[in-house]
Amino acid sequence: MSEKKKILIIYAHPEPKSFNGALLNKAIEIFQNQEHEVKVSDLYEMNFQAVATKKDFTSLKNPEFFKMQLEQRQNNMIDEIKNEQKKVEWADLVIFIFPLWWSGLPAILKGWFDRVFYQWPKLYDQGVFKEKKSLLSVSTGAPRSLYTERGLNGNISKILYSITHGCLYFCGFQVLPTSYHYSVGQSEKTAEECLLSWEERLKNIFDEKPLNFNGLKDYGERGLSQGKKTDLEIIGELL
Repeated sequence: MSEKKKILIIYAHPEPKSFNGALLNKAIEIFQNQEHEVKVSDLYEMNFQAVATKKDFTSLKNPEFFKMQLEQRQNNMIDEIKNEQKKVEWADLVIFIFPLWWSGLPAILKGWFDRVFYQWPKLYDQGVFKEKKSLLSVSTGAPRSLYTERGLNGNISKILYSITHGCLYFCGFQVLPTSYHYSVGQSEKTAEECLLSWEERLKNIFDEKPLNFNGLKDYGERGLSQGKKTDLEIIGELL
């Protein structure tokens, strides 16, 4: 039997019976059948606060001038936030399941990143989470053709770059290629095919290699070393 893993799923959809809800249920089923440990943060069910405020802290280092980054370094976050941070620290793999809304994250998930993540001492390939993997699962109402480099909506990998690279890789995560589920509201057949593809991928997810982003050593005073592809180019080539 393969090594048991710990999986955290961050789920951001208001309807449990939605396609995203089916993705969540399927992921739980597969991982539990493989005897992995699974924890779920259902953000809507938790009524997770989407806005970062002073109330996120039990006390303030500077009550006269609120600076989020400064306060986050004091380790004085409220339990709601600390509990989420502990889940991330516990996990070997963190999966985010959500729909693409207005070319971005649902506000409740963006709020999760704003409140739970902060600037740890080490970043990118030296980051505190460099031994952990992460995966985005993104559903869209529009077809794949609209999300290519020359599609009307633009390259979806680049649309999500601020999350895959700016949040996850920034904190050290090994970022797996995103699972895209297109046109899921168009027909039951499309949804079923997407769900089957999701199931097959998750069965061997721990064998997958992460995106080969550049490391800190690849950058000098003038930026990225000559001849290297930028991380945006690397992720854009996935389509």
